[in-house]
Amino acid sequence: MKGNLAVIAGLVSVLLLMATGCDEGVNDWNSSARITGDVYTDASHTHGIQGVRVILEADPSADHPYEGPDRWTQTDNNGHFEGAVFLGNKNGDYNYLADMSVGYFYGNKEFTWSGGITVGPGSVFTLPAVDTTMFMPLGNTGGQ
Repeated sequence: MKGNLAVIAGLVSVLLLMATGCDEGVNDWNSSARITGDVYTDASHTHGIQGVRVILEADPSADHPYEGPDRWTQTDNNGHFEGAVFLGNKNGDYNYLADMSVGYFYGNKEFTWSGGITVGPGSVFTLPAVDTTMFMPLGNTGGQ
């Protein structure tokens, strides 16, 4: 009976160690970057918009496009968003610099910000504020 309890205790210890150590290579400080920004109703930047969908993706025309999956987030009740992207690739190597494009979608309108968004591990890139007067009907190419 004592032998069985020791084996069970050992297995539980190993499982706990494995569970706590698995995410070490995929945490915010060594392999992810954050992109933040704000979306307002107009150019006065006084009223944030909740529920704007923000897509973080590769900038295909850049020298070092992001190789990870597209990520999305939404603005909070103040119009603020923050999204994280993992800076690894399919081989498990890290891309220390990655160029991003950010798409905003609200109702039947969109806006894309690309060019000049370069992130590295642990970095936080804050985009200039945008407002809905910058958005175009879906399907049109508007943006920076």
